Amino acid sequence: MDQLTAAWPRGSVSGRYAGYHRAVRTATLRLWVSSSRKRESNLRFAEFFAGIGLVRMGLEAAGWSVAYANDIDPVKRDQYDHHFGDTGDHFELGDVHNIDPASVPAVQLATASFPCTDLSVAGGRAGIRAGESSAFWGFVQVLRGMGDRKPPLVMLENVVGFLSSHGGKDFVEAMLALNELGYSVDPLVLDAKWFVPQSRPRLFVVAAQAPAIPVTGLLATQTRPAALVHAIMSARDVKWRLSDHPSPPRRSVLTLADILDDLSDDSPEWWPRERAEYFLNQLSPRHLAVAKEMMKGKSWSYGTAFRRVRPQPNGRKRSMAELRTDGVAGCLRTPKGGSGRQILFRAGKGRYSVRLLTPRECARLMGADDFNVSGSLNEALFGFGDAVCVPAITWLAENVLPVRPIAAETKPRSRAVQ
Repeated sequence: MDQLTAAWPRGSVSGRYAGYHRAVRTATLRLWVSSSRKRESNLRFAEFFAGIGLVRMGLEAAGWSVAYANDIDPVKRDQYDHHFGDTGDHFELGDVHNIDPASVPAVQLATASFPCTDLSVAGGRAGIRAGESSAFWGFVQVLRGMGDRKPPLVMLENVVGFLSSHGGKDFVEAMLALNELGYSVDPLVLDAKWFVPQSRPRLFVVAAQAPAIPVTGLLATQTRPAALVHAIMSARDVKWRLSDHPSPPRRSVLTLADILDDLSDDSPEWWPRERAEYFLNQLSPRHLAVAKEMMKGKSWSYGTAFRRVRPQPNGRKRSMAELRTDGVAGCLRTPKGGSGRQILFRAGKGRYSVRLLTPRECARLMGADDFNVSGSLNEALFGFGDAVCVPAITWLAENVLPVRPIAAETKPRSRAVQ
């Protein structure tokens, strides 16, 4: 703990934000240890669709080291390099479909946070064979081209909507593709809110070159909710290898208030009165009543909001602001429109203030407090909106990735658990 305290950025521990410092000091989250105290390890990984590098941060905190990275976006590559400073050593910029498999080194793990655009329920649902999400097949092509050098482990990450895309057919097709490459698969769902104060459920698939284990019974659990259980039990042709792992935390010990910048009342980030009033007028009567109750408080309380277009009783559509006040931020998004920017609402002492979340606050919501943020506001929001929750990756690496040799044969067993 002394090393942790000594290395904490100077000037960041004061006032209300001190609660965040205390949470890290008690080892609830290891948000920045990966870059200040990397462990030596012979476990190497290749990260595809690397973005700004948060999968890397999570894996490095669990003892892994990066050997190769790829992304198509030069802006994200620049943000990655601004933080890590080593893209010249291992980062290949370009379309995954054009990667020469021979250029990818032999590693123990390949990760792929491929685009969710065509799988998300918020998108057009074109599916895994269309648009940006079809990049999954470029990743499969690279693995196939590596032949005997294929990594023994693969980890996919995407939105939970992947499970229901095209009635579940897209998910099954992807799992069968991994089976054909010699992998048996283990899907689970992790929500960032179990580690940080952000609601962000994501589907992960850990695939291993190991014998499948027949699924003879499966009950819903924290990491395998009912929708995932249904997907698994409906896909009898898929070769599964479901892991027994401990339960993650139920909720982060941090709240939204713990990760906020301590900005003065006259900071330019706070919106001017006219803009703040416009936001308040966008709230529904129910949400407006909540906001007014918050204003009555003797101290500040906080909520977040997104704008959404909602149909009205008169048949017209209107942009509405929807307020969340449970101490957990909504899921960070890419700012492809005004509704993609998450709004902070602060109220109490008879008044209120409104502003956007800052890039630094977004970094903390992803468990990447020490990330060296660069670029414009929109570039930073894009980077974090497309990224993964760092401590969720670390938890998965420490509790699910089978880094020890897997027995050549495993007896079939029931998967019914508590």
